[in-house]
Parts: sequence; C-alpha cells; structure tokens
Amino acid sequence: MSSVCARCGRRLEPGKHVGALCIDCFLETTKLLCIDERIEFEYCKYCGSIRVGHKWIDGGDLGEASRKFVEWYVGNRVKPCTGYVREYVLEDVYAETIPSWRTVYRLTFGVLLEGVDGAVRQSYRVVVYARPTVCPMCKDIRGGDYNVLIQLRGANPKKLATSLSDLFSSDNHVTTSIIDIVELRNGADILLSDRGSASRIIKELRKHFYVKVLATGEDVGVSSRGRMRRRLVYSVRLREKRR
Repeated sequence: MSSVCARCGRRLEPGKHVGALCIDCFLETTKLLCIDERIEFEYCKYCGSIRVGHKWIDGGDLGEASRKFVEWYVGNRVKPCTGYVREYVLEDVYAETIPSWRTVYRLTFGVLLEGVDGAVRQSYRVVVYARPTVCPMCKDIRGGDYNVLIQLRGANPKKLATSLSDLFSSDNHVTTSIIDIVELRNGADILLSDRGSASRIIKELRKHFYVKVLATGEDVGVSSRGRMRRRLVYSVRLREKRR
C-alpha cells in the first residue's frame, strides 16, 4: 500500500488513515452516517404530543418537541453508511434557526472508525418540519368520546378529590386524558381516553384506601375501519385506611 494519501499526497501515519486516504480526506469525501437532510414529525396542536414510531408521547412546546423528535430519530433511524464505522454517539444538537414549524439543526457525532485511533467528528445539517395534526387522545376529548371508565364507589367526591389532588397537579398526561368526572353521592365516575392514566389513578388511590378492582369490557360501537370498539370499565370499591 502507498505510504502517502491518494488524494492530497500527505504521508500516511499509523492510526490516522482509512485505506489509501488520510483521515482528513476520508472525512471530506465520505458520509459516515446515513441521515436524511429533511425529516418531519406529527405534532398535536392541542396538547403538544408528538408521534414517534407507532405511539404518541409528550412533546412539550414546539421547540422541545422538535428537539425530542430529533433525538428519537437519531436513536432509531440513523445507521452507518460505511463498514468502517464501529460506534457513534450524538454529541451535540444545535438549532441554527429559531425553533418553529421549520427548524434547521446541526447534528454533531463522535464516531469510532476501524483502524483509526480515537474518535472523529462529523456534522450534518438537518431541516426538521413539524406537521400540525390532532392526536387520537385529543380527537376523543374534542368528540366527547372515552375509552376507559373508572367507577369509584365507597368515598364521597370531596375525599376523592383530596386523595387525587397531588396526581392531578403533577401529571399532565393524566389531566389531559380526563374527559369528564361525574360526581355521585358515594363516589364518582371518571371518564378517560387511555388505560395508562386509569392505572395511575388507581395506583394513587391505593395510598389512601383499601382498593378492590374488577375490570370488565363493554361494546361501544364500530370504528371507522369496521372493527368493534371496546371500552374498559374498572369497578373500584374503596374503603378508607386506618391512620
């Protein structure tokens, strides 16, 4: 093999070249990671959730959501473009423009290459578009529909409100999921859009009450795809714990 770089003619030093190219020429001519120059994600204009893969997660404001999607994209969609890449890590995400529906990011990676001493760095310019939409949870809420019903019995509404106040004030996902609360003499019905929030509410109630839970399902009609829709119903009996 030649002892000089085939591109610039500099002397090749051990651990500082890839094949017939010095490391500088190799980085100038080779894209190490396969990254799209333009990516887009769905952003719920009502609650700020973003879609990652097949699920929706909390995104925050537009700037936070955009950066969160970029980090998810790097962890799930970026792959090496050359067999020389051994490992890589995202070192920096820099917004070159003010975060908005169209944000330009500069992504810098540290990359370990086969036969090269230490990590090298390569940056990529990515334009990220946020596509405004409405997440399934907000569609249900705005349509007045609900997927989960918690039937709480054995405690008055005032006691239930006190017991759940910490959860409702600290967990935005739960409060967003609540479609309605119907107060009854000996309890309440809580109408929710997702099962995860129901589980969190029941878990919180166990801190204050002895809880007996019975889960059943009921048919609530047919979806737009022609599938039977089912609603999960939790019948929860409460008995106050002794202090």
